[in-house]
This record gives sequence, C-alpha cells and structure tokens, in this order.
Amino acid sequence: MSTSKRGQIDSAKVVIRELFSRFWFRIPDYQRAYVWGKDEISELIDDVNYASEHNPDGQYFLGSMVLRKATRSEDGVSFEEHELLDGQQRLTTLMLMLACIRDLVTDANLKDTCRKMLYQKENKWENIPGRNRLVYDIRDKVGDFIERFVKVDDGTCSANLAVYANGKNLSLANMAKGIETIRVCFDDVERFSVAVDFDRFIGYLLNNALFIYVATEDLDDAFRLFTILNDRGIPLSNSDILKAKNLGAIAKDNERTKWAEYWEEVEGEMGRDEFDRFLSLVRTIYVKDKAREGLLKEFDERIYGPKPPLLTLGAATFEAVKAYKDAFDETILFEGLPTTLGNTYRNRINVMRKGLPATDWIPPVLTWYRKFKAQNLLDLIERIDNKFSADWIVQLTPTQRISNMNDVLKAIEAASTPEGVLASKVFDFDRKQLTTLLDGAIYGRRFAKYVLLRLEYLLASHAAPLNLPDEISVEHILPQTPGKTSQWLKEFTEEQREAWGHRLGNLMLLSRRKNTSLGNLDFADKKVRYFHDRVESLPNSQRLLTLDTFALADLKSRHADLLILDCIQGVTYPRPVRQASDRRSVGGHLG
Repeated sequence: MSTSKRGQIDSAKVVIRELFSRFWFRIPDYQRAYVWGKDEISELIDDVNYASEHNPDGQYFLGSMVLRKATRSEDGVSFEEHELLDGQQRLTTLMLMLACIRDLVTDANLKDTCRKMLYQKENKWENIPGRNRLVYDIRDKVGDFIERFVKVDDGTCSANLAVYANGKNLSLANMAKGIETIRVCFDDVERFSVAVDFDRFIGYLLNNALFIYVATEDLDDAFRLFTILNDRGIPLSNSDILKAKNLGAIAKDNERTKWAEYWEEVEGEMGRDEFDRFLSLVRTIYVKDKAREGLLKEFDERIYGPKPPLLTLGAATFEAVKAYKDAFDETILFEGLPTTLGNTYRNRINVMRKGLPATDWIPPVLTWYRKFKAQNLLDLIERIDNKFSADWIVQLTPTQRISNMNDVLKAIEAASTPEGVLASKVFDFDRKQLTTLLDGAIYGRRFAKYVLLRLEYLLASHAAPLNLPDEISVEHILPQTPGKTSQWLKEFTEEQREAWGHRLGNLMLLSRRKNTSLGNLDFADKKVRYFHDRVESLPNSQRLLTLDTFALADLKSRHADLLILDCIQGVTYPRPVRQASDRRSVGGHLG
C-alpha cells in the first residue's frame, strides 16, 4: 500500500444494487452485536415502501457508512475489502432482506441477482474463490448461521430458525427474529396487496435506496471520521449539524464553549429526536409557513437565507433557541410556571398533548409567552384548543390547520396587548358544522377520543391534577351487539340502536383496555362489573355510575347535556366548571 494514498479519503453515494455488487465487507471484532429488532426492521421496510409509492423517481437515504479500506488475499487472489466501522445494523438487515426476497419470489433472474449480491460463487476454472458479501469477525457461530439460513436457497423458510430466535446468542437470536419479521412484513397483504406492489418495492430498494459512504485506508483516520460523524455510534442529527454551523460563526472561545455545553445539556435532557422536533417548532415561529424541506434546509434557506435574515447565525440563534426552550419548559412542561395558573391550565395542556393529532398549536403558545408571559395565557389556550380541535373535527387538511395556527402566530406578533389577540378573528371556525358533526355518529372517527377527553377536562374540579390513564379506550354504554335475551333489546328498538349507538351520549372513556366479554352486559351489571373500577380518574365517565337506568330518554338527555357543554366552548369560551355544585347543574342525568 503506497504511503501517498494513506491520507486519502473517498466519499460517494451508492445504491444498494451497487453496494452489494462492488464492495466486500468485514465486520471487525470490536463491533457490537446485531441488535435491531421488530420496530427498526418494520419501520425501514415501511419507509422504503412509502418512498417507492409516493416518490418513485426519487432516492431514499438509508444513512452513512464509515469504512476502512484494506487489501486482502484469499487463495492467492487479492481484492479490496472494507472494514465497517459504522452502518452494521442496516447493512446486516439488508442482507437478511435480500435472502428473504430470494426465497419469496419466483422470478429466476431476481433470485439469481439476490444470490450474487449475497455471495460470490466459487469457480476454480476462472480462479474465482467463493466469498460472502459480509464476513463477521465479531462473534463465533455467526458465519455458520449465514451459511445455513442466508446463503442457502430457502434458508429463510427453515423451521430451525425458531431455535435460534429463542437462543441466548444475542446476534443469532436477533438475526433469526429479523428474518421472521421481514417475512411477516413481506407477506402482509396490507403492505403489499398485489404482486406489482412488491415488485415496485424491490426495484426501488435495489436502485433508489442508497448509503453515503466515507472510506479511508488509515485506521486512525477511519476512527476519527467515525467520531466526527457519530456520537456513541448514533448518526449525526439535525441538531448536531445546526449546532456546528452556529458555533463556527462565534469567534470567542469562551462563548463557543458556553453554547456548546448548553446545546449538549438540552439535547441530553430532551433526547436527540425530541430536540429536533423542538427545533422544528422554533423554525415555524420564524418562518410562519408549512415546512417544505428538511429542518436544516429550512433554516439555511428560509431563516438564514432572506436578506435581511430572519435570524443570524451564531449567538443570536443560540439565544433564540434558549428563549423558546425556556418558554417551552414553563408553558408545556410546567417547570417554573406561575402558580396563579394552577391545575386548570396544566390539565388543559395535558389533555391537548395527549389527544390532539399534532403539535402545530405549540408555536403560538411559545410566542405568546415570550411576549406577554402569563397574562391571559389560559384564555389563549382555550381559544387555541377550540380553534385547532374544531378545524380538525370539521376535516380541514393538515396544511389548512398549520396555516390557521400560523395566522394566530402573526396576530400575536402584530398585537400590542393580549386583548388585541384574544379579540382577533383568527380563532373563528365553522360552529354550525362543528355542532352538526358532534351531534352525529362520532364513534370510529379520529377525533372521538379527544372530544371525550375535553369533556373530562370540562367536568373536572381542577382542585388536583387530572390524572389521565396511559391507556384509554372509547366504550359504548348501549352495546353495539346486545345479546338476544338482553334488557337492552327491551329498552331500544333496532332503529333506535342504529340511530344512537355511535353518538356522543352513548360513549364514554375507560381506563385500561376493553374486556369485550363483559361489554354486552345489561346496564346494572355493566356498571358494577365493567365500568366501576375503570373510571376512577375520569370525571365525566364517573357520572354515568350515578344513573340507575339507561333507557332512550337517559341517553338522549346525556347526549344533549354533553353536546351543549362541548359545543358552547366554541361560542363563549367560558371557564371550565370548577365547583361540584356547578357540575351538578350541567344536566340532571350527569349527577
């Protein structure tokens, strides 16, 4: 190896078809075990499949690889091999996927293509040695596993995989389970309903999915690249790159150190993915438009790019991120939130975070808090909740909902007083359509659970935090399919069950998962055996237990009470009911 090339670094992008044809890989013994599981594998398949369907001419970025180039000789034949410092989990998963594809398809050419990508067949007459695409120095028995289940035709169909899947060898167990997961995904008719869908996926995987690799011949350089591109083996995030760009714009060493430490502290506190999502909220506050590109490109082109820029690189960006992070901590996480807001505010935020379909409502809250602090903050939250949830329920598109929240942002920035914002028409929505939808059959609609969560909030005393269970299900009071001897059939005709079964008055929230074997009990038994211990922290659902009967008149009365309570929020924005005596006045059948 010539010394003139030892410092050379190669970098390029390469699609899977080329990667498994041009390169030979060795997983060195200092690498960790193969640890990918069902979630990572199925997500990779789903992401590539989605890209193949929605962007068939585009490319899908699988990640980066850090390689150390070396020359190796086997049976008198020299060839270039690459030690894999980073990218093992994805590359191993792709190897398993190719083996599964080979064993699943009937096309002879595709089968042969997969074979050639997995290994080189020996041909002594042409001096071609047999060689696997991936060779593992890491752990004993991995090579045997590949020979039995990856290299051999129909190896991924073997019943013996179950033995390895339940074994104690971590890599072998995860590889065996990985093959099972891949085959389940490939056999799933919802993912691939017809053969052409699977063909499209395979073609896209081989020709459009790609890695970017960085390769050097010097091991020290390779480790240095690995360190630069990764933190403990985790790929660079948007926040990492954004931090580096802004630190580069700061001249003073002590200031750079201060902001680097702050950034790492926040990233450690929130987690990398959550921090990236938070930075997307900051992006929205400045751009006030739907994101069109990735986070970094949005900052580069839409925040730093305009003349003058919306925000400058360096200390100004760090100061802005810190200011909005402080606002986020107080308004959303309640760290240092003024005690005057109390549980009423905290409970509403928790309900919104648990039930709303997106976080596009958060940027206006952060903007308000930076400008007006806690002044009328609960009034703002009530209006934002009403507006955002109403837009969702009346089926505005995500783009329309984002645009409406950006209008709220603009109104906050333009106003000189809180009252100016609260009086704005940006909170208006189609009240008539909202009422019509809530008055109809809502069971099975995405918003049904949130409507019921809001009712729990509105009927809570707020003397204490509203403890919402982690698992909440929407339950029918009048069952969907009562038994033939059920009291329900005496109380309701078939037409009445059809008309009222899925409406608000017949629905409630239950903590824990449903036990369908008890769901068809008559009302008196159902209260005791099915509802009683499942509504302990749910005020609206608790009120059902005070009813002695649940005939059609009871259902209609409950429906009317709940509909008025939920819909009136969009008209007058009243404060939630706070006293037990007030709550009892909201409909005689509620307690």
